[in-house]
This record gives sequence, C-alpha cells and structure tokens, in this order.
Amino acid sequence: MDVDLEKQKNVKINGTTNGMVKTITVSWSKNVTSIDLRNKNLSELNDKIDFPPKLMELNLSNNKFLELPASVRCLRHLKVLNLSFNNIEYFDDVPDFLHTIEELNLANNKLAGPPYWVWFEFPNQLKELNLSYNINLTSVLRGDYFEQLLQCNTSITVVKMTNCSLRTHRALLQTFPKAKQMEIGTDDFSCLMSNKFDQIPFQGLDNCRDIERLNASNTHIYNIDKSIEVFKDIVEINLSQNHIRSLPNEFCNLTNLKICILSSNCILILPDTFVTMKRLVCLRIDCNELCTLPDNFSALENLKILDLYDNALYEIPESVLSLQELDLALNYMDEPNSDDYLEKKGKLRLNTTERGNGKKVEVERSESEQSINTTDDEELLNYLKIEETEPTRPSQNDDDGNMSSEDWDSDEYWVPHYIKPRPPPQMQWIHFVKRKMQEGNFCPMDLHIVSISEQVKYEKLTNPTPFIEVEGQFDDYSSDES
Repeated sequence: MDVDLEKQKNVKINGTTNGMVKTITVSWSKNVTSIDLRNKNLSELNDKIDFPPKLMELNLSNNKFLELPASVRCLRHLKVLNLSFNNIEYFDDVPDFLHTIEELNLANNKLAGPPYWVWFEFPNQLKELNLSYNINLTSVLRGDYFEQLLQCNTSITVVKMTNCSLRTHRALLQTFPKAKQMEIGTDDFSCLMSNKFDQIPFQGLDNCRDIERLNASNTHIYNIDKSIEVFKDIVEINLSQNHIRSLPNEFCNLTNLKICILSSNCILILPDTFVTMKRLVCLRIDCNELCTLPDNFSALENLKILDLYDNALYEIPESVLSLQELDLALNYMDEPNSDDYLEKKGKLRLNTTERGNGKKVEVERSESEQSINTTDDEELLNYLKIEETEPTRPSQNDDDGNMSSEDWDSDEYWVPHYIKPRPPPQMQWIHFVKRKMQEGNFCPMDLHIVSISEQVKYEKLTNPTPFIEVEGQFDDYSSDES
C-alpha cells in the first residue's frame, strides 16, 4: 500500500556562537502554523528559506537581528510576529503580511523611528502594537514628517509605548483614536528615558476617548486635569509612582471604573464625591499621605480590595473591615490583630514585598525643623496655595509668629492631618508659571528657580577674577630703606 508521506524541508539557519558561525538544520512540515526561534543567537536567516505556506505565528525574539529578514517579510499569512529583544533600527519596508498581521511586537530594539508602514499603509487587521523600550523611537519625528504622521489614524486597539522618551512628541498618541488599552508607563524605576507627561490627560491622549485600560505609572505626572472625565469607558487606571497631590471632582465621574491604582503619590484627601464610583472593586492608594476617608465610604458597595498601607489615617469606617482584602499597616492607628484581618492582609500582599506591620510612630517636629530645608521659592509656592484655597481668611499670627488661640475655635484646626516634608518636583513649578501666565500675573523674576543673587554669588566663587600684574607708570620700585 502506497503511503503519502509529508514532504520535509531541511532549512539552514545561520547564527553565531562565541563568534563562530553555526548552522541549524530544521525540518518543517507544510502544515506547521507556528514556529518558535527565540533565543537562538541568530543574526540572519537564509533568504532561500521556504517557510511553511500556512505559517501564522513566528517568534524571533531574543536574537541579534539588525533588520527584518527578507524571508520573513515575504510571508503572506502571518498574523503574529514577535521581534522583541533584537537590534533592529528600521522597519519601514512594507511586508507582504501587511493586511494579515494582527499582533506586532518590536519592544526592546533600537528603533530610530516608528515603522513607516503601520501609519501610512493602513494595515486593517493590526490590533496590537508594542514599541516599548525603544528609547530612540522619536529621534526622527520632527518637521513636516511628524506633522504628516499626526494626520494618520490607525485602527490599533492595544498600544504599548513604555519608555520611548515621549516628551515633546507626546502628540503621537493621537494617532490611536480607537485604542482600548494604552500602556505608556511602567513600575520599573530603572527606566532612565521614561515618558514624561506633566499632567493627564495631555495633548494627544485626549483624542483616545475609548480607552478602557490605562497605565501611566512613573511618568512624572503631578496634576490630574478636569478633562479626565473624557475617559467615560475606562474600567482600569494605574497612576502610581507619580507626584499627584489631589484628585479633581471630575475624576469621580469615571463611573465605570473598577480598578483604581494610585499608589506612591502625595494624596492627602479624597474628594467627597469619590463614593459615586459605585462599580469600584479595587482601590490601591498605599504609600500616600491620606489622613481621612470620605464620609459614607461604605457606599462603595462593590469594593472588595482596599490597600491603605503607609498613610496618615487616624481612624477608618467600621465597614472597611468586612472587605475581602485589606491592608491597614503603618498608619496612626492600631492595626487589627484578628485572624480574619491577618488572612485578608496576607492575600493582598501575595505580590508585594518588604512591607512593615503595626502602627506608625508619629514624630512631632517644631516649625523651625519643618522649614529648615525649605527654600524661599518653596515657601512662596506654599503661601500661594494657602491664599488660593483661603483667599478671605485673615492672618491670625501673634507678634511672636505663633498661632493664636482663635485658631482653636475653627473647624479646620481639629481636622487631623499629617504633613510629610517633601520638596515639590520641578514640574510643579512649571505648572505654577503656566497658571500665572494665564492669569496675566506672571513676572519674569518668578521664572528663576534659583535667585539671581545666589547665581551671581556662585559665579564669583567658581570663576574668580584673575589677578594679573601689569608693568606701567604706577609701578613702585622703591625699597623700604629709600
């Protein structure tokens, strides 16, 4: 009986091992749809390689490719291509899989610019694009080319552009108007070329109004603008490891929000309208300066996970203790010691490390100690903040600079609060200057973060005037005896 045997193809793949060229012989069946060649130390593929005709997934990650091999570019049915962790600088040639590719991963390469064809050739099936950790990605985005790029609208729904030095080119994000998931931040502090956005939303991101999941952690954000409510469909937001000090009331209009991560910021208080986010399931606001929770916090009926670790709370609502996962350690109150609470805390800490336990010790500091490291400009900013929030409140200081007893009668005097000395980031100064310019009250002298007198003094110390002896008519050649 004759048996039809599948034709096997012997393929030679050239790579290097310790500087020596090696050849790998691979046998592929014609019905293969997925090939994994990751971590093979490959720098090129033979142009005569005949990949299986039905190949749809190809993984070439963790190799040494400088460009996309021609044999890969000729594939017509490819849907998933992983080229991450290579040395690719350019990927502008239009591939044959233009209208079949669905997922393209170019993370951790050396791209000197975004792939040209993704924007200008309109691949209609491409849904996920990963360009993260390409720190030179925006180096060619200038002039007319950048303006032309901004006129394009892609159909990509999952965008990952972490650590791409998106600063002056943040408007590039407006080319993803259909994005559902956007990753422009990371929890990795080793990213020296991280994206910087000052505030959120910003120009470019405000065009992506269909976002459902947004990660903007560690992007130097210090202000949440009132226009945050444009993300009406958002269900998950991560703004951790930034410089956020407060949330606007408009933030509470994100009524579809289920997961809210605000860890490692400088938030002092939550808006009273925070309880209107009825669908909230997880709230992580650990490592902040939170001193109180909103009234009727128990109205968050769907809340199951609450992380309040390392804040400045003196008390919490009784209803909080009934949540499924909870961490109350390092606050100014006694931490519960029941087995039920310890089990809940253990669940929440499964993916966290290096956390303490118990009650935080409050350290009282005198006014002189609190302001000893404060510069004149920081004191000016603090003064302007007080004047802005309390414009009609008269000064109640006595002649010695101490607060008078009249403060004790006010309602605000007894509100518990804790101030953790922390110098404001430079971006906050820029925000102050912008606000003063909009108000028409900007003085050029305010632009100097370091006073002019200090700059002059520093210049004199670092560049002293040289003393040069010059012979002339006023030289004195007489001796002491003459």
